[in-house]
This record gives sequence, C-alpha cells and structure tokens, in this order.
Amino acid sequence: MNTVKPRMSEAVAEVLEAIWTLEESRESTIENVRHHAATEVSGDLLASLQTEGLIVIEGGNRIKLLPEGRDAAEQIIRRHRLAERLICDVLGSHVEDSEAAACEFEHLLAEGITSSICTLLGHPRFCPHNKPIPEGDCCKKTREDVKPLVTSCDQLSVGQSARIAYLCTREHALLMKLSNLGIAPGASLKLLQRWPSYVIQCDETEIAVEQDVARNIYVWQV
Repeated sequence: MNTVKPRMSEAVAEVLEAIWTLEESRESTIENVRHHAATEVSGDLLASLQTEGLIVIEGGNRIKLLPEGRDAAEQIIRRHRLAERLICDVLGSHVEDSEAAACEFEHLLAEGITSSICTLLGHPRFCPHNKPIPEGDCCKKTREDVKPLVTSCDQLSVGQSARIAYLCTREHALLMKLSNLGIAPGASLKLLQRWPSYVIQCDETEIAVEQDVARNIYVWQV
C-alpha cells in the first residue's frame, strides 16, 4: 500500500531554505540560521529536523544539510528564485521588491507549475539577485513542451529583433561593460550577425560579442 508523504510545514521549509542560502556563503551556524530564517528556530525544531534525517549539527554549532534535506531545500530555493525572476521580468517589479513577494509566492507553486514558469522564462540560471537557480528536469530536456517567452540572444535568428529581459552573469565587470554599451534590461536589440562573432545592434550602436556573452543576454522575442 502506498503512503502519502505529508506536506512539509512552512517552518521546516523556511529553515531548510535559510540553511541552503547560508551554505552558499559557508556561514551555516545555528545563530545565523536563527537570524536569517523567516520563522522561529527553536531547539525542538532543530532536533526534529535531525531526527528526520534532514540536517546534522556539527561541533554543537554548524548546521549541514543531509542528502534528503538538500534535495528538499533545492526545490524550495528553485521555486523562490524562479518566483523572483517571474515577479521582476514578467510583472515588472523592482528587484528589491521581489524578495518578500517571492517568499509568499514560493509556497503556492506546485512542481508542474514551477516547470512551466521555468520554461516560459527560458530556463534562467540566476535570480535577479545574481544567485544560481537550481536546475529542474525541464532544464535538462531537449524537447520543450511550452514555447519559451524568454530566450538567450545566441538563439535568435539573424535579423530578428528582441527586447532585453535580463543579463545572466555573475561577473560584475561584464555587467558594467554591457550596461555602458546600452545593453540593459528594457533595451531593444537586433541580431545582425552570428559568425565569426555575434554582432548586435542596440539603438544605433553595433556591438560585437563572443557567443558566451550573447548566451548571457536573455531577451523577450518580438
């Protein structure tokens, strides 16, 4: 007889999300988790997470996600960061306003809806705060069931016009360089050439970029 796994409580989800985020910066201590989690982190709650095999506390202070906890946290982080991307890129909210809204939105997303949102957004790799978005099964499929609304610039056809949705890079120097050239969210562009380098027309300026750079420019197709 199959048993249905109970839905994870919001408190547990918030703690796992905080641990994942802190592990990215290698600061996942009990004190930091209590400070960053959007819920009260009691000793009983931490003990329960250990009993369930989701976390382990090392040295009496450092918290580490175990494989089952990491899998659960990965899905939570994926929903949250995709929600941020959706709120900024589709709804037009400012990046600083997306965090609180995403916290509410992530709890409403089922896996099927999450995959559809990811596909519609062109399987973004980073959230608006430039943190990586964990891949889902939809990102790994070669065939997409839903046509993306957003795609990377290197996927455009020569002569095709588009509007820049966001820049997907963690390199601050590259972000500044592209912004100084007028390649920024909201700007219109047209792909003029694909080889030997990609040539993009942005307003009246023609800019040559490597494929790796073009791949990091995500656009709304028009």
